[in-house]
Amino acid sequence: MTVQDETAYEPRLGVDVIGFGIGEIAYLLDVFEGPARDRSVSVFRAEEMVDDVTLATAGASSLLARDLATVNEEGELGVTGVAAAVASAFGHATHWTEVSLLAPESMDNVLLIEAPDVALMLQPRLLGTWFVFAQDPAISSAEATLRLVKQHAAETPGGSAYFVFKSLTAETRLLVRREGETWTTGVPDFETDEVVETAGLDDAALLRAIEESRGQA
Repeated sequence: MTVQDETAYEPRLGVDVIGFGIGEIAYLLDVFEGPARDRSVSVFRAEEMVDDVTLATAGASSLLARDLATVNEEGELGVTGVAAAVASAFGHATHWTEVSLLAPESMDNVLLIEAPDVALMLQPRLLGTWFVFAQDPAISSAEATLRLVKQHAAETPGGSAYFVFKSLTAETRLLVRREGETWTTGVPDFETDEVVETAGLDDAALLRAIEESRGQA
């Protein structure tokens, strides 16, 4: 009998879709301090998660077991590789986009987090897990958002999308639905409980609408 020496494969952002458990996310959200970290916690609705010491400890242990964290000579834990990139995005983000992809009988969600050095897309899955992958660096975040809604419309007849664009100080919302060969956008006005719609948009006009909404947030 022989034992083969196999080299461990390290997942890479931009190449792999990488899964993180709820405890790991709780720990990574709390690596840094400051307004960006606080906004990320709010976007994840994770205030109770990051205050749960048992959950965060379990997450740190899981990251260590997966070789996504190391312990230095002083006994301090530090995240590495992909986990470090995710923690950095959480702690230094400048923009957050919450995407609800709506179908007649279901809904899926995507979260886009943009930091100076990395932009990540995250999708929630069962048991509090999140799948993480890097946004294509060859396109802008507005174009990535447009790709999401176009793919959803192609795969889901009657589907629509609801975007919440956030910065550290502002928040805007945009509804998008496909109508025949064009798009219709809607901007909710919560003071009047009305939606201001713009119809007949082509892809380029929808991209401009997304860019405008992002720019206001």
